[in-house]
Amino acid sequence: MELTKVERENKVYVNDKVIVLDKYTITASELLELAGFSSLAYNIYMILDKKRKKSKLLGENKKIKLETGMRFDATLKQS
Repeated sequence: MELTKVERENKVYVNDKVIVLDKYTITASELLELAGFSSLAYNIYMILDKKRKKSKLLGENKKIKLETGMRFDATLKQS
């Protein structure tokens, strides 16, 4: 059975912006760039609960195994 394009896509959210990807792993810095944020100026956090109270800081080169519906927050790095 051939998968349709929609079945092969992963829809994730960065600061509530929808990012549609056709792969299953990505680095944190690649995800930031796709969402329009510089990995030099921003950190990215994986949201771990629906109330956004728990999150995990991801290193720039951290490989993320994507699943549809995952949420991330991009925040400015503190100097």
